[in-house]
Amino acid sequence: MSDFETIIDFGSQNLRLGAFDLISKNIYSSEQKIVDNAENSLDILIKDAEKHLSTHIDNVVVLYDSPKFYVLDLCIKKIFDYAVPIEKIYGSLIEEAHFFVSQNNFKDQIIHTVINNIIVDKDKKVDKITDNFKIKSLILELKFICLSKIIVNDISNKFKKNNLKILNLYCSSYVKTTYFKRKFDKKDHVIFLDIGFERTSGFIFNNDKLDFFKSIPLGGNNITKDISKVLKLNMDYSEGLKIQFYNDEIDNSSNKNNINKINPYIEILEKKISIDLLKQIIEARIDEIMELVVFKSNYIKNLNTIKKTKLFIAGGGSQLFSSSYRIDTSNLISELTIINENKLNIFEIGINYHKSDESFLSKTKKKPRKIGFFEAFFNLFSK
Repeated sequence: MSDFETIIDFGSQNLRLGAFDLISKNIYSSEQKIVDNAENSLDILIKDAEKHLSTHIDNVVVLYDSPKFYVLDLCIKKIFDYAVPIEKIYGSLIEEAHFFVSQNNFKDQIIHTVINNIIVDKDKKVDKITDNFKIKSLILELKFICLSKIIVNDISNKFKKNNLKILNLYCSSYVKTTYFKRKFDKKDHVIFLDIGFERTSGFIFNNDKLDFFKSIPLGGNNITKDISKVLKLNMDYSEGLKIQFYNDEIDNSSNKNNINKINPYIEILEKKISIDLLKQIIEARIDEIMELVVFKSNYIKNLNTIKKTKLFIAGGGSQLFSSSYRIDTSNLISELTIINENKLNIFEIGINYHKSDESFLSKTKKKPRKIGFFEAFFNLFSK
């Protein structure tokens, strides 16, 4: 058994690695930009980590995101002839639900199993499973976050080429939401948006339960493309301009002299491009992304507007929100919080989730297959 655990954040632009000792202390971290292809960049990342740690890395936990993630809802029920301890049948019912989804959705893989409600004896909701609690019926309301097996296998093969085995693969935006969810009041109605490079994920929690999840193939890079196209600037200038425009020190940016780096803000002033136009480009795309991922959903349309909602925005795209930004759906939002991604330790968030009770629900569960007499006979004498 290895004396440390390794987390890899498998991004679309960068790979990040964190190693933890047996008491979950972060002992090493590094980052590698993806150049040419992910396999070569992963090889560099792993070799540098092995050199520093003076040991070989075999197994990793991977955090990954994709607009292909989706959620599947299932409610499963069991009725018993007599009262039985809930602890004895709770796990087996989850396995049965997991098996049912896997068998009927064979092209996709379950990444997360989320238990929203536990209902016993027809209408009693419980939060905690105890061994001395007996019931005559059990209902589980679950959400499964799934991803295509083709994508999962493609990622797995990239790691296999570097002699690495993926112990578990998690949706990184969902893992982050579970971290922030612990900071919410359980009665809060919360929207969490994670704006990535070319992907944005939206989650809605109500009374501590996951009510809604959607991911779309639009993110911060689409804003860069818009700036480049409309203002006729190359992508590098557009990216720098996008980031710098919403920097707190933008008012002083024209006074900064750096002979080694072109200042994109200076560039746009020299081209006499309207700052208001730049702002309109950025905010128009932000509005579109937010509407597509959450605010045009049927869930929001049916939402009781009397109850105000808190909005949290994270990911690389969170830096695009200035203090002057106003959300079109402000009648729904009571509070907007921008999460500074640079202050997050994604590795610690990942290792904590990996060791959580919920993560164990996501392990692949296979229903025992009945073996015939001749197969059992053959297996016995073939050993």
